[in-house]
Amino acid sequence: MKVLMTGVAAAALAGAGLTFLPHFQMLGGAAAEAANEPASDRALAEPPDGGEVAIAASEPVDLSATPLTVSLDGETVPHPVWHHLVMPGETIALASNLPLSIEMNGEMLAQDADMADWTAPDTPGTHRLVMTDAAGRTVEVSVFVLAPLGEEEILEGYRIGTYPADAPEGLIRLTEADMDAPVSPNFTIGQFICKQQPGHWPKFLLVSPTMLTRLEALLASMQAEGLTEASSFFVMSGYRTPFYNTAIGSARFSRHMYGDAADIYPDVVGGDGVMDDLDGDGRITRADAEYLYDYAESLYTADPAMPEGGIGAYSANAVHGPFVHIDGRGHAARWGRNG
Repeated sequence: MKVLMTGVAAAALAGAGLTFLPHFQMLGGAAAEAANEPASDRALAEPPDGGEVAIAASEPVDLSATPLTVSLDGETVPHPVWHHLVMPGETIALASNLPLSIEMNGEMLAQDADMADWTAPDTPGTHRLVMTDAAGRTVEVSVFVLAPLGEEEILEGYRIGTYPADAPEGLIRLTEADMDAPVSPNFTIGQFICKQQPGHWPKFLLVSPTMLTRLEALLASMQAEGLTEASSFFVMSGYRTPFYNTAIGSARFSRHMYGDAADIYPDVVGGDGVMDDLDGDGRITRADAEYLYDYAESLYTADPAMPEGGIGAYSANAVHGPFVHIDGRGHAARWGRNG
């Protein structure tokens, strides 16, 4: 028996990025069940003369109704824009629930594939991974091939210092050209660089997915409730090298050294490097930091899926305004809230 497709059916499947599979090798549903039926059961559906059967599609296949899920090394990518860290020479395993076109740095890595591997080069750097499904939905990942740290306290003239514990295997090597590489929907890697050696390139740093998950959730909720029109938070302090962390007298085991903390605030009104008036009293004071602290505390507590972490409120001083510290340390920690 021959199986023919009408022009409508072929166009529907082709437009959805699907290829018709012969011998009833369908993607599931009634067709797959029919393929597994005994020949005697299928005989009733087959024309007695061994003629042709036309398969028609009355409506196009809508792949956009199926959520797109992508994973890297077994970890689900949580946002359409994200990041991934890998050591030189390591291989990343990509997987999806739908066929994808996969590009790395503008070159096709795989087409109509739901699995692919990419081996990182030996040279540290930033790479752009873009995955697109047949419905046109994309997932963009900034892949950072890390610079191995080892026992080094200086990398290419950039002071790192010594980690007091749990030294990372490597650090992101960032050039000035890569400052705008996205690490999540509303944050770029350049927002988290350490303040030391401002004219020196390359710089080295880390960012953590748990911190970014908490920042994105906080920003999205505030935007949805009309509490801010900020497209991102101002990051007053992100990553700190152990050298810089010691120089400013910060906590010995500060989460900033692991790329797992950020001191932030929304700054839309005036764009003046100072937190906006969140409590609406017409002044910028510690009360605004405590307003943001309370909001974050309520948001994170209400979501059992939210990664645990720290929240701290800080007053203004001679060099900065009030701000809130957010980190993803893995357990709850709270400080700085008066009253």
